[in-house]
Amino acid sequence: MDPTRLRSSTTSPERDPRLDRLFALTDGAYATALTLLAVDLVLLASSERLHGEALLRSTLGSWPKILGFLTSFTLIAVFWHGNHRALHYLRRFDGTLDWLSLLQLLRIAFIPFPTAIVGEHASDPVVQEFYFATILVTGLATMALWWYATSGHRLVDPELPPSVIRLFHLTLLVGPVSASIV
Repeated sequence: MDPTRLRSSTTSPERDPRLDRLFALTDGAYATALTLLAVDLVLLASSERLHGEALLRSTLGSWPKILGFLTSFTLIAVFWHGNHRALHYLRRFDGTLDWLSLLQLLRIAFIPFPTAIVGEHASDPVVQEFYFATILVTGLATMALWWYATSGHRLVDPELPPSVIRLFHLTLLVGPVSASIV
């Protein structure tokens, strides 16, 4: 069943209004993490007085930082997209959801740090493992959040089909799986 067709059937007035604050916090944390990725993209001091081709060569010499930025931006966007779509199926709110959401956002907010390190030390295998472990743990935290919310239809509409729940379990794995392939 197409999950987009379920949107109208799963949107009900009985949704806990505290979820709106959770959604706002989540969107803000994702936006901040995406913005922080760009902070590390600065012109090298040695390039400040360069022009033309010399400036282009110097800028292209920063490709590991640019690649790290693009990779992490894409992965955070994938996490946000899956999380955003999944959270709209929530109908109820509880303290465990609140803490699991904060744990997941902690992981998202952390991603710019290993991204900056991998941008400086792209060929170091320990740095690469640190980066990929960060993405994996972020994916697992996201999966734990969705598993908790959907287990026994705890926080989602009781009418939400199990096929949609399984689809989102698979969708939320895209970030960690794609990171491990790279």
